[in-house]
Amino acid sequence: MTLLLVSFIAGLLTVLAPCILPLLPVIIGGSVQDSRSKFKPYVITASLGISIVVFTLLLKFSTAFIDIPQSAWTYFSGTILILFSLTMLFPLLWAKIILKLNFEHASNGWLAKASKKNSFIGDVLMGAALGPVFSSCSPTYFIILATVLPQSFLAGLINLIAYASGLSIILLLIALLGQRFVGKIEGLSNPNGWFKKTIGVIFLIVGISIMTGVDKKIEAFVLDNGLFSAVDIEQKLLDSVNIK
Repeated sequence: MTLLLVSFIAGLLTVLAPCILPLLPVIIGGSVQDSRSKFKPYVITASLGISIVVFTLLLKFSTAFIDIPQSAWTYFSGTILILFSLTMLFPLLWAKIILKLNFEHASNGWLAKASKKNSFIGDVLMGAALGPVFSSCSPTYFIILATVLPQSFLAGLINLIAYASGLSIILLLIALLGQRFVGKIEGLSNPNGWFKKTIGVIFLIVGISIMTGVDKKIEAFVLDNGLFSAVDIEQKLLDSVNIK
């Protein structure tokens, strides 16, 4: 079995890992908050996959990014998710703030559009928010990062894209299933309804957990207690690959 195929399968298996926990509420919650937007899950998951690849390469090869502490990325991502949570919890207040700041007539009016529901820019930003703080429990990911990329940028990039593609595809399937389920329930599109508020609370909790490092503690607890066995499956696949 080739490393490229293992990288793709590893991306699929990562959805079972505890390190994916911060991503799931964003992918599922962001996709199902408006079940009428068919392209929302695709945009969010694609943005997440691209973000993982881009930030992995930047942190690996850019000295400008190496000197930036990890806490800066966690605060960046956490802040974005908290802002999204506020737009869901207090939509009327957020609309008044946008109007008060006169974003619609400003040169940077795109920012106001990003804050609106069903916005393409907003969906991209939502999906990309966790790219800078993504950490994988996948041994394949670390082999690509520590062994393949230093030896060959092209081979490392291809395998990294394969890994991110596998992860994005499985997350997309989960998001589509969630959106399909929510689409059958009446009255969930109300911006002031309980469903949007619930998603807002989830985003708020995820954002705060990322900023405070609670998400990493949860991941460590799950791993230390042997609650994740998919790594063993992935390791067996890696053993069949000749990696120098």
